Amino acid sequence: MSEQTGTELSADIVVIGIGPGGEVVAGDLATAGRSVIAVNESLVGGECPYWGCVPTKMMARAASALSEARRVDGLAGHATVTPDWSPVAKRIREEATDHWDDKVAVDRLTGNGATFLRGRAQVTSPLAATVTAPDGTQTAIRATTALVLATGSQPAIPAIEGLAGTPFWTNHELVEATTLPESMVVLGGGAIGCELAQIAATFGVHVSIIEPGERLLGAEEPESSAVLATVFGRAGIAVRTGVGVRSVSYDGTFAVTLADGSIVHGERLLLATGRRVDLAALGVETLGVDPTSRSASSNRTAPPKR
Repeated sequence: MSEQTGTELSADIVVIGIGPGGEVVAGDLATAGRSVIAVNESLVGGECPYWGCVPTKMMARAASALSEARRVDGLAGHATVTPDWSPVAKRIREEATDHWDDKVAVDRLTGNGATFLRGRAQVTSPLAATVTAPDGTQTAIRATTALVLATGSQPAIPAIEGLAGTPFWTNHELVEATTLPESMVVLGGGAIGCELAQIAATFGVHVSIIEPGERLLGAEEPESSAVLATVFGRAGIAVRTGVGVRSVSYDGTFAVTLADGSIVHGERLLLATGRRVDLAALGVETLGVDPTSRSASSNRTAPPKR
């Protein structure tokens, strides 16, 4: 089958969210001979191939090459190292993301026999949903056997005074950047924030990390936090822990005012403050799920009625 639009469609299985998990479910079921409708609002394949695992590991590998080259002195002779982001940006576009074009992934999915709808889905019953396409066209879809929700998550944007309306970055904007700024403030010292901060610093960006928790990598072992703090100190990355952000302002550069009154400046502001699931927009209350929950499995309020 192919990419479709229409007023009403039905299939054995409806899969909403075609990221890494949903793509496998939809593709495998279609290959097995079941009729499948696959729905996705953004790029088929999800976060990982376009803004997550694949391009960021290209970035990390490039940063690692720079770091290793800087160790030549004293080990094997002498090397002069000049960071250049342009080949990294080129590889991300051409080798990892096809310039953020998911045609290959869509063709693979439909080639397996699935019907693909691009749009935002809202669940209307345990076996039905309405899909609104980018042009506003709506399609009613129904599953005869199962409805699978695999919509994943998006970067969480904290409610900080002055933040809304500023040109802040998430991992998306950093991965898509063709040039790096001279300086960057990173809000969030978790895995994503630390990885992207270290990559940027290796390429010569002056980086400051702000982490409200008492240490970096708060979800990991304390020993890892201590090691990373030492490594970041040697790399010239400024780290502030145990202090939150009071407000943000932007006048060509960012000024981040912390709870203690101090101000941290940067050309760019990168938000690495976690991920969120928009269950309310998905309409999960029709399935007996609390739409304010952090995940669809975390708070089933009542068994759904078919």
